[in-house]
Amino acid sequence: MSETREHLDGTRLVSLLRHQTTLYRRLRLLADRQKALVVQNDAQPLLSLLAERQKLVDGIVGLTKKLAPYRKSWTEFYAQLDDATREEAAGLLEEVNTALASIGQSDQRDTATLAAKRQDMADRLAVVDTASRASVAYSSAGATVREVVTDATA
Repeated sequence: MSETREHLDGTRLVSLLRHQTTLYRRLRLLADRQKALVVQNDAQPLLSLLAERQKLVDGIVGLTKKLAPYRKSWTEFYAQLDDATREEAAGLLEEVNTALASIGQSDQRDTATLAAKRQDMADRLAVVDTASRASVAYSSAGATVREVVTDATA
C-alpha cells in the first residue's frame, strides 16, 4: 500500500468534508449579506465582504487539494466505507453541492444587478454630459448674440 493510500481513511474524509461544509455555510451567509449590500449600493462594506469571501474561497481551495487523493479513487474508496461513514459523507457532499449551486445563482443575480446599476449610472452620466454640452453651447451662443448687439449699438 502506498503512503498516500495509507492516509486515506473515512474519518479523515469526513473531517475534511465537515470543514468544507462549514466553509460553504459561511460563504452562503456572506452571499446573503452581499445581496443586501449590492441592493443598498454600499461599496465600502461590499469590498470588505468580498475580501472575506476570498479568504473562504482560499480555504476551500486548500481543502480541495487535501480531498484530491480521495477523488482520484473515489468509487473504490467510497465503496470501502462503512454504511454510517458513507451516509455522512454523502450528506455532506450533497450539502456542499446545494450550497455551491445556491451561491452561484446568488452571484449571478448580484452580477446582473451590478451591471444594471452600472448601465443606469452610465445613462445618467450621458444625460448630464449632454445637458452640460447644451448649456455650454447655449451660453456661447448667447455671448455671441450679445457681442453682435453690442457692436450694432456701438
